[in-house]
Amino acid sequence: MMHIFSMKRQTKKRAIETIDNPPVLFLSLSQHIGKPSEPIVSVGDRVKKYQLVAKASGIMSANVHAPVSGVIKSIEKHPLADGTVVDMIVLENDFINDEIDIPVVDYNNRTDDQIVEKIREAGIVGEGGAQFPTHVKYVLQGHKIDTFIINGTECEPYLTSDYILMKERASELFQGILIINKVLKASDIVLSIEEQNKDLLSVFTPLLNSSEYRQIRVKILPNEYPQGGELQLIKSVTGKELPRGVLPRDNGIIVSNAGTVYSVYKAVVEQKPLVERIITISGEESKRIGNLEVSIELLFLISCSRRGCPAFPMRIFWFWEVL
Repeated sequence: MMHIFSMKRQTKKRAIETIDNPPVLFLSLSQHIGKPSEPIVSVGDRVKKYQLVAKASGIMSANVHAPVSGVIKSIEKHPLADGTVVDMIVLENDFINDEIDIPVVDYNNRTDDQIVEKIREAGIVGEGGAQFPTHVKYVLQGHKIDTFIINGTECEPYLTSDYILMKERASELFQGILIINKVLKASDIVLSIEEQNKDLLSVFTPLLNSSEYRQIRVKILPNEYPQGGELQLIKSVTGKELPRGVLPRDNGIIVSNAGTVYSVYKAVVEQKPLVERIITISGEESKRIGNLEVSIELLFLISCSRRGCPAFPMRIFWFWEVL
């Protein structure tokens, strides 16, 4: 591993903001590793916010839900940020934000299988970058899990989205940890953060001192890259060096990103599917910077005429505006 400049100072003190959704949203059917989702809506259908619009097409797939209410205008192919052309549901926003009926459920009475099923229904995928369908990771197939690592080790330069999530929504994060560990039953629960983010201890300490979260411990790791990579993190936390291609689960370890854990909380406690996440927009030449909570499926049509290229769709994951 190596030390690199973090470049996080621009956005580290920026609270979570929201931005308005556009008139048209493009819902990719390939928001995850595995098979594309299958649309269950037709052109002309009106859908509500949080409604299922495409279902998983196998074990290694994920459901897709509407982040706003509106009308299905088309189902057509468009490129992702990396140029891959995929099928997308084009949703015209009616700006009503009419939501589906969300039942009130006591998650404390849910069984392990019901928790995993709720995670599957919510379409949650890993938010650390791999986009692995999360419910698959928590199907243990008889394996005993000794260590559950919550990856808050945000080692990439500029990014502060996990940091601000852990800072502003620590209570929800900790609830998500316990919900997941109800399934995993790990004896060692480790929340990892980097040295540069150790100020989070002042946020975590009141929770860690409560009897409810006494199982959780915080591990502060050096500011090194790529400390947040799954295999590197496992070695830093447990001392175990796992070869590539070997599943951590088979060695008694599960790693989940902090954002993923928060989404589990939203799904199980608030009964809301994964339709948004927190991202960081930053850079020395950026005209606007911040930590934004945005619709995952949202795309902007960005004109690159100032750089001599045609207009093309670009995921909001990476761009707020042409900079």
